[in-house]
Amino acid sequence: MKVKGLVLWVQDNELSVKFYKKLGFRIIESNERHSLLKIGDFEIYLVNMRDEDEFGKDSMTIHKGLGSYLYVQVEDVDKKYNELTDKGIVASAKPRTWDWGRREFVVKDSDGYKLCFYTEV
Repeated sequence: MKVKGLVLWVQDNELSVKFYKKLGFRIIESNERHSLLKIGDFEIYLVNMRDEDEFGKDSMTIHKGLGSYLYVQVEDVDKKYNELTDKGIVASAKPRTWDWGRREFVVKDSDGYKLCFYTEV
């Protein structure tokens, strides 16, 4: 098996694409209904929220990604923090070193999905 990516239901596909592009994701495909973004071998599908029977329950929930974090390993977490804040992305706090051996910080996208950038220490 291979974990390839994930789907994120978003309110505004265009706004989300701009955010993820600032994080370093490449736009592979984008239209008014969905976008495919990639970083390395990992893919994120951004899909506009809709209330069709098959998707409504997941799409329309107000607590998107509750309790979930997408972990993104970087070479230098402090450098990445400065790079992203210079682009106007707001982190929940400055990078911090934790007992579990990682230095990390978290950002949220416009839908509340959380990404944790980290470096092993």
